[in-house]
Amino acid sequence: MTAVFSTSNFNAYNSSNVLRIYTIEVITFDGDSHIFEIEAYDGDEALNIAASMVGDADYAMIQGVQVA
Repeated sequence: MTAVFSTSNFNAYNSSNVLRIYTIEVITFDGDSHIFEIEAYDGDEALNIAASMVGDADYAMIQGVQVA
């Protein structure tokens, strides 16, 4: 899986141990797009969970975050 990172203010939401809902888009090697709503404590955990849900994931990115 190719890792894609960007600088953003998502870390500003991670000031405490609060469960959040992340909207994650996973792109496959075939170019298909899958969007998931993942409950996690941080973005890295959400990305890993979403990528593991797709067998041939190429990369994943956070599209949005909200407090659960």
